[in-house]
Amino acid sequence: MAVVMVGLCGVLVGCAGNAEPVAPEAVEPKAAEGKAGWTALPKSPLSPREAVLGLWTGREVLLIGGSDASPCPPSASCVGDPTPLADGAAFDPATDRWRKIADSPVPLTGGESAVVGGTVYVLPPDGKELLAYRIDADAWARMPVPFGGGYGLLAAGDRLVAYLGSEENGGGKDYLFDPRAATWSALPADPLNPAFDRAMAWTGSELVLFDHELVPNPGSEKPALTRAATLDLAAGSWRRLPDSEILGTGPWLAAGKELVNPMLGGADGGEVNGWGRTYPYGGGVAPATGTWSDLPKPPSGDVYSAGARTGGTAVYFGSDGVVLDTTTGTWQRVPAIPGGDVTHRTVVAAGVRMLVFGGASFDGTPAVVDDAWIWAP
Repeated sequence: MAVVMVGLCGVLVGCAGNAEPVAPEAVEPKAAEGKAGWTALPKSPLSPREAVLGLWTGREVLLIGGSDASPCPPSASCVGDPTPLADGAAFDPATDRWRKIADSPVPLTGGESAVVGGTVYVLPPDGKELLAYRIDADAWARMPVPFGGGYGLLAAGDRLVAYLGSEENGGGKDYLFDPRAATWSALPADPLNPAFDRAMAWTGSELVLFDHELVPNPGSEKPALTRAATLDLAAGSWRRLPDSEILGTGPWLAAGKELVNPMLGGADGGEVNGWGRTYPYGGGVAPATGTWSDLPKPPSGDVYSAGARTGGTAVYFGSDGVVLDTTTGTWQRVPAIPGGDVTHRTVVAAGVRMLVFGGASFDGTPAVVDDAWIWAP
């Protein structure tokens, strides 16, 4: 499948419908350089590792588990699974201090997570149980779940949503967890037919489902475009939104009245079963009206989308590339992290700041690392 970089009219900056055509080279944007570079953090209480679960509580970055096994080089085929770790630590950017936290009751390498109130919820990759970490008590609890693997987690106000990522192996229910009653309830069935690449986002008032229709050989003859529907949790009613012209189903950043997926690039179906034009991966949607919009034109050259930010929150895909400032509709380039090349870093959006930890270095003998850095746009 051919992949190209695309840039269309802005998701948050508006377009003049009667403007005179302008030569592309006259409006080619350039990503503004970050106002400051990366700052090395004090040494953490964690040993070198990769595949760490990282999340933001609203005050601290929590880093949990991971693997301290010798990393497998990108081009190698390694035998055996690394033994997960269970210890964790928290970093407070306001005080520049680390603290140890209680060990997870289940060793982790990744997983789904969400924060509701003062509790961090973690769904391990096997999906067999829900782990709940009370931040103020520094204590974990284990809770049963009414589902199996393949679920994602999302904070929806004072409740927790568990949604099925794909219906390729049969349909399943999405669930709502009420922490006060410690009970699960099934969400009303969505109005979209069976789907894959399912993802959800919370607007602050509604739950939004994004997916791709489950058809034989999706994308072989026409693009698998993103569909969407919203759910009013109070009323229990769904509302179908118009289908989009984008390929990505998330993740999404709530930016004012819009949800923004900042993934750059696009696809045209390739030479054999071309779709006639290029469809972008990312874009924006206003759930209240069902209006879809395009991302601002990205900077020239090869770039990798590192995410998007508002004035107080962000979503980051990686530690390099560019970041969309949704308040101005402009892209900002993320400076390179000092030192050698490190892969598989854990990346956490700490408000609008980006914190990275650990990873694998292949400069000489392959080894995991324990350095931590933070960048503020």
